Amino acid sequence: MILTLIPAPFLFHFYEYGQHVKREEAPFLFLGSVIYIIIIGFLSGKIKIHNVIWVNVIMGLSSILLAMYFIPDDSWFKPFGRDFAVIFVAVIFFKGKY
Repeated sequence: MILTLIPAPFLFHFYEYGQHVKREEAPFLFLGSVIYIIIIGFLSGKIKIHNVIWVNVIMGLSSILLAMYFIPDDSWFKPFGRDFAVIFVAVIFFKGKY
């Protein structure tokens, strides 16, 4: 349950944006995300679904707060914006874990 609180959507975009600024590819982004989803999905298999939902809401909100402070909302996130991108990845991670 504690590993689910890792702000993975923020870390996803922080790494992706950092690589974009350095004009490099993000080679470990997909693999790291898949490994995270598999591990957390396996570990949260025995937890009640309403607890998993609440923890994922907390994780999503903390990811948005961290993104507001550490990731600038520039043209990289257009046309939807930084906050939508973080929420979208949070939903993808939730669906992958469930």
